[in-house]
Amino acid sequence: MALKTTRSFTTDLARALALALLTAGAPAAVATVSVPAMAQDAEPATVTELVAAVGAAYKDVNSLRADFVQVTRSPAMGEGEKQRGKVQLMRPRSMRWDFSSPDVKLFVTDGKTMWVYTPADKQVFVTEDLGGDDKSSGGMDQLLGNLENLDEYFDVTLLDRQGGSQKASYVLELVPKSDMQFKKLRLELDHRHYGLERLVIVDAFDNETDLSFSNLKLNPTLDPSVFTFVVPAGIQVVRADGL
Repeated sequence: MALKTTRSFTTDLARALALALLTAGAPAAVATVSVPAMAQDAEPATVTELVAAVGAAYKDVNSLRADFVQVTRSPAMGEGEKQRGKVQLMRPRSMRWDFSSPDVKLFVTDGKTMWVYTPADKQVFVTEDLGGDDKSSGGMDQLLGNLENLDEYFDVTLLDRQGGSQKASYVLELVPKSDMQFKKLRLELDHRHYGLERLVIVDAFDNETDLSFSNLKLNPTLDPSVFTFVVPAGIQVVRADGL
């Protein structure tokens, strides 16, 4: 049924939501993106220093635009197909995910209302956003506003350094200190500018949503209207409250 498909899509994006909010305050994913100047003379000696360095450098990031590739993995079903699209984010809780392939889908929220639109189903699923003080959101809107205090929200562990000496990446594991919509996050940060190269979110059932970003722009000027949705004529509206 179309409704089932839409609900499943909403669940997937709820997981991606956590990643999106986190990346909105994170460094650039590609070397060509202009990033704030930061000292490169000495590497962080501890995880605490690394988290502080990233937070200090990007605490003033208020908006983001990027291309993304999303892959989901399940212990039961294996790896799903790649999904591609564009994402736009703006503090405190506005997001827009335009999926372009293999299927056209749209997820958008202005921080109060959430729309999930699947043109092929001629249906839009509307619900109240999970932001604010609702603990079901995992407080991710607070994380976006306070990226410089990551260690207040997570137990942070440095897992590995990947690549050669010139291209090494930090791999961090973030385990929530309080209940959130996921079990843990893995972040790969480039060693020169702490650029975010990859994010993997793992839920309570060990399902993974893997997001990578390119053509990332920090603090672009975004029109607030892109975070609202006008229902096209002939599209069925399905509300979470059943009204």
